[in-house]
Amino acid sequence: MNGKAVCTVVAIAALACCPALAEVTEVAPGVYFRPGDAERGEPNGGYIICEEYIVAVGAPSPEASARMFEEAQGLSDKPLRFLIMTQAQAANGSGVDVFIEKGVTVILEEKLRRRYEEGDKAGSFIGVLGKLVLAGGGKTVEIFTNGTAHSPHDVFVYLPKPPGVLFTGDAVVNSPEARLGNCNLENWIDTLELLGDLNALRVCPGRGGAYGANTQSTTGKHGGIAEFRDYLVKLRDEVAYQVAQGRSLETTLENVNVPGRGKYCRDEVFADHVKAVYAQLTAELPKPPAGLTPRALILIGDHYHPPAYIRPPLDAAFKKIGMPVDFLYDVTKLTAENLRGFSLLVVLRDGMVWPDNDRQAQWWLSDEQAAALGQFIKDGGGYLSLHNSTALNALGPKPNLYRDVLGASYNGHGAVDEKFTVRVVNKDHPVTRGVTDYVAVDERHDPKIHADNVVVLLEAISGEKKSVNAYARTYGRGRIVHLANGHNRKVLENPSMQKLIANAALWCSGIQR
Repeated sequence: MNGKAVCTVVAIAALACCPALAEVTEVAPGVYFRPGDAERGEPNGGYIICEEYIVAVGAPSPEASARMFEEAQGLSDKPLRFLIMTQAQAANGSGVDVFIEKGVTVILEEKLRRRYEEGDKAGSFIGVLGKLVLAGGGKTVEIFTNGTAHSPHDVFVYLPKPPGVLFTGDAVVNSPEARLGNCNLENWIDTLELLGDLNALRVCPGRGGAYGANTQSTTGKHGGIAEFRDYLVKLRDEVAYQVAQGRSLETTLENVNVPGRGKYCRDEVFADHVKAVYAQLTAELPKPPAGLTPRALILIGDHYHPPAYIRPPLDAAFKKIGMPVDFLYDVTKLTAENLRGFSLLVVLRDGMVWPDNDRQAQWWLSDEQAAALGQFIKDGGGYLSLHNSTALNALGPKPNLYRDVLGASYNGHGAVDEKFTVRVVNKDHPVTRGVTDYVAVDERHDPKIHADNVVVLLEAISGEKKSVNAYARTYGRGRIVHLANGHNRKVLENPSMQKLIANAALWCSGIQR
């Protein structure tokens, strides 16, 4: 009888005589999924049977630790040598202490290892910051981190060989028990994208049942991970829409709704999810990392232009050129201090906020903010003005500082579904390089030009009507580009528009390819 068969028979015998083990299931040869005790708030975990030892996975509670040794012994006669902690939940409850006392080496996120070290916790620890691999006996166990996602101490465990098994801790859930208290929402969403790209056929989440192969999505990404990511994205976008309109937390709580949320969040705690996201979207901006790589700050979303449709195509355009971005929804955070460290500001929104729902609009761009933007550009920063950002503080041509900086003012637009041709009139400029004429169905904005150093790049033509569709200019040591299209996602995703956004971002940042 081969090793796999022996392992399976022993496991079946143990499960038959001990009901407590009945829930431990084999999701791949020698790889087991262990549901946590939901009543105690305990996350799921598992076991990996290697050639010479057993690896336990999870963040066990004190009550679970002893049971885990019994379960492991029921699966194999090999010693339990490693515990991989997928998060820090058990740190305060000392569930890990039982493993330490039995000589098990604990693999955990590096900052948590340092915390244990500073607290004089005895034991053998291996910190992970990046990636660590355990290999041997036909199994490769990849242990990796990706910064703060669900928590500051997330650790992921992946066995890449077919069928491919992934343990996620609470970064992925399959029950209405998602917790957002210590998360970094943006990095969590990015991390879920990364996890989905692994294409694991078996995913063992932190809460709820394991996902099987039938949850693969049509995109090739794991469907269970993709659906949970979609919930977080929709939650962020819904709250972002409220924040972009200057609304309080109380008003936001009244307005936000995410259909289908019951799969990941009970109604009685949905307000906690909204509060956690609102706090992050209105928090002070972290300082951009120091370095020479150009970085963009992108302010999006208003009453008529929800951020949900704006962000994906802008994200795609900037990924094409490898420029990192930070998205901003809270207009109060557009300050001189927060512009420091960025090479480019991008805006697709108007100058109105609606703090009292739809009752009365207010203009938000202050003289101080306009001065900060002007100084940012004068000092060499770039400004990419998109669509309706000609109207950040007025709907007409009345002189003001922002108008003088932008070099143009809002002058109205046509119907939402007007069909027009966008024609390249300056093919030599870096912004139009590789761009051909195209047809758009969009609001045809007609900016009124005021500056005398404007270089018109594109025209919009609808029958006898003609308007400036894009222009470039300099202001001090900085560069400005205005692109008028952008009222709908289809236009923003048009290949020519994607090329224009990418080219404009590079030119405004002082980069020419």
